Amino acid sequence: MNIKEEGKKIWQIRKKINRKHIIILSFFMPLIVMIGCCIAFGVQPFGDNSLLIIDGLHQYMPFYSILYDKLKSGGSLFYSFRAGLGINFLSLYAYYLSSPLNLLILFFKKSQLNMAVSLIIVLKVAISGLTAGIYFSSKSKKPGLPVLMISMAYALSSYMVGYCWNVMWLDAIMIFPIVMMGLEDLIDRKDGRLYCFALFYALYCNYYIAFMICIFVVIWYILYSFKSVKQFFFRGIAFTFYSFLAAGMAALMLIPAYLGIKQTASGESMSLPEHSFLTNAADLLNRQFAMWTPITHDNFDGNANLYIGIFTVLAVVLYLLNSKIKISEKIKKVLLIGFFYLSFSEMILNFIWHGFHDQYGIPNRFSFLFGFVLLYMLWEVFENLEGTKGWHIALACMAGVGLLVYARAKGTNPLDDEVYGVAGMLFILYGMLLFLYTLSRKRKGWYKNVFCIVALIEIVATAFMGFNENGQIAVPEFFYGVNDMEKAVASLEDKTFYRSELASSLIVDENALYPINGVGLFGSTASDSMVNLMDNLGFYTGCNEYLYKGATPVTNLLLNVKYLYYHQEDTLNTDFEYVKREGAFNIYKNPAREMSMGYLMNLSVEDWDSESAYPFRVQNSLGKQAFGVSELFHNVEIADPATNGCTASKTNDGEYYFEYKSTQADNMVFTIPVTKTIDDLYLFYDGTQVENAQITIDGTNVKSGDLDGYMLPIGKVSAGSEVKVTFQLKGETETGYVRLSAADFDQKEYNNLKEETADRAFIVRDYSSNYIEGNVNAKTDQTLFFSIPYDEGWYVEVDGKPADMWAVGNAFLGIDVSAGEHTVSLSYTSLGASAGWKISSLAIVIFLGSCFVKSRYKSDIKKKE
Repeated sequence: MNIKEEGKKIWQIRKKINRKHIIILSFFMPLIVMIGCCIAFGVQPFGDNSLLIIDGLHQYMPFYSILYDKLKSGGSLFYSFRAGLGINFLSLYAYYLSSPLNLLILFFKKSQLNMAVSLIIVLKVAISGLTAGIYFSSKSKKPGLPVLMISMAYALSSYMVGYCWNVMWLDAIMIFPIVMMGLEDLIDRKDGRLYCFALFYALYCNYYIAFMICIFVVIWYILYSFKSVKQFFFRGIAFTFYSFLAAGMAALMLIPAYLGIKQTASGESMSLPEHSFLTNAADLLNRQFAMWTPITHDNFDGNANLYIGIFTVLAVVLYLLNSKIKISEKIKKVLLIGFFYLSFSEMILNFIWHGFHDQYGIPNRFSFLFGFVLLYMLWEVFENLEGTKGWHIALACMAGVGLLVYARAKGTNPLDDEVYGVAGMLFILYGMLLFLYTLSRKRKGWYKNVFCIVALIEIVATAFMGFNENGQIAVPEFFYGVNDMEKAVASLEDKTFYRSELASSLIVDENALYPINGVGLFGSTASDSMVNLMDNLGFYTGCNEYLYKGATPVTNLLLNVKYLYYHQEDTLNTDFEYVKREGAFNIYKNPAREMSMGYLMNLSVEDWDSESAYPFRVQNSLGKQAFGVSELFHNVEIADPATNGCTASKTNDGEYYFEYKSTQADNMVFTIPVTKTIDDLYLFYDGTQVENAQITIDGTNVKSGDLDGYMLPIGKVSAGSEVKVTFQLKGETETGYVRLSAADFDQKEYNNLKEETADRAFIVRDYSSNYIEGNVNAKTDQTLFFSIPYDEGWYVEVDGKPADMWAVGNAFLGIDVSAGEHTVSLSYTSLGASAGWKISSLAIVIFLGSCFVKSRYKSDIKKKE
């Protein structure tokens, strides 16, 4: 071996060692920063706080609780009765819980679940740094601090800091650099195995973010520098093959998830919005300079988490000026950045990026891809730093300061002046270090490393400030009842199938947190038909939620709500009777007898008017058509409102069209004169612009706040009293409507209803999380109604023979049965699960086969060499 070859070998060994160190640091540096943040902000196990803010508190932790119990007890992943009256759990699992890292929760106690998930977030952030380090170091001639700087920026960008509570997204983000690495292997080395496996992992863990990655890799492929048209074409065939193979391997998740999401409000309506612009370039630039204010939640869809280091703004200009970077590459990157800016602001493109889905308070969820492009450009600048001249740096600094001035002057929501000041000083500092680099002969490496160290300090400091801005939730404040609820449920010793709810929830999906079968559900997989019907029945609903708020004795009976749990501070007008206190909860029981999850209804239930916007009418119609009882709610007349700062004209029963002029505490005041004693008064109102409401009886406040959209039990009101309902309008639009109705609940007719349902109850003999069996005795041909959401995944047998289902009220499961005694069984398998695992199995066999063939091929090549 000659000296030249020996020197080359030593250099390669040193490069491998250096690369290994950088990769290790790319994992441990973000890990140390995240642990430091946990210590600083008292996140468990270093305090009593959690990183799971916003929906992390209200959705994800309750869903993790269901998963934990299923993993511990061996329950079915197909279905759960813990929320939403019954949910396709596999669909929910595919969206929220499918990460393999979630298995780590099994090493913790149930009471430590918050700590476990916070630590999973920490781990995923650290792995994101690791994968970025692997990708950029694999491309670098001399991996060093620049690669570490880039990997840290990727792991601790404002996107990651602001959105890390969306723990289910992080797997796709952390595997994304490996997807890109695999794509380049496919193009440059004809090996698509890494790309296929990495994309499969992203699709399996979170198809939503993976969809955005799929769009990006197609764009990246098209813009890639191919050696020839032939290479573009044939690699394109391989690219398509491995992409579909990855989707096939993930079919076990993708098919049930797709069929589940088709039943949601988002899946029902996927038509493109009208063209419009959400924001402008100056506002987007401001988000690149927003160093310590990451977005965690914002109803403005034009906002975005774009900060990934002030130095990346300089890098764009230096990239364009660098003489060693091809002009064609510069044009492509400029087009890509421009396309992202357009996508952040243009409604149609934005809608497509989000999977034909509205953003609902978490804007521009694909912005991490934009950050990756900036970091890629930064990496190319450092790889070709010799092509950077002193005047390039001066021009870049001037451009950076000019962009600061432009963003400050033209932005509709400019940042604090301190932010612009710090950004400007960093531009100058980075510029000075790079300028000294161009002048120095012996200390070039020193100045480059100092640049990277300053950048690392900026990244770390910004991450700490960002988590401080985010805030954390206090675990003891929201989760103190976990152990008490388990004891309370066990103490009832009730083995029948029933549902329970919280009189008032501390977190939205609190019912799912506990081992009880609940009514409410707040989640992206909520059925659109159930949301609509629950809204019509008078429950509180949103675009992807229906909650227990708004229940009446009628709905409690039909939905089999047997027990209510009260926190110490709760108050709720109800006919439930006190049972006992257990730990943090007071337990109340529904006095109705022979309650069930299913009831025989008259065939005329098919004529039930479930579409009315007036819940009292909906419940009256159900009582009449299904059970033959008279009106359960008697309408109470309401006078036209007095107005202040608006005008109102009646358009329908209880509905008023208003024209807004100014916001006043008493924009609209409705008066209900009580001519005779009302034993049980209920109110219901909804409107497009109602901000606050106040309900008073003879001047005494009984309810106030945001009470829009659900039934309000007021209680007994004596004759001669005066009930007033006062609305304040938001003023977001110049016109709108308000709908108000009041009713007296008829206890006598309700008793008749209870007698009917007791005689028609379905007797449950056996049940599990996805199976129900029982008996029913029909006096005539009737419809067997189940308070279970209609879902084609249910398989029904009557007397051992398959039976057809139909959707009662377009939402609940119903079966027509003939007169006589019947044994009825229901079993559930998520739609698409069978096809999914078969396709996945076949795709995995093909993938393993391709891996084997490729390995044999490479082995044969080496032997020939």
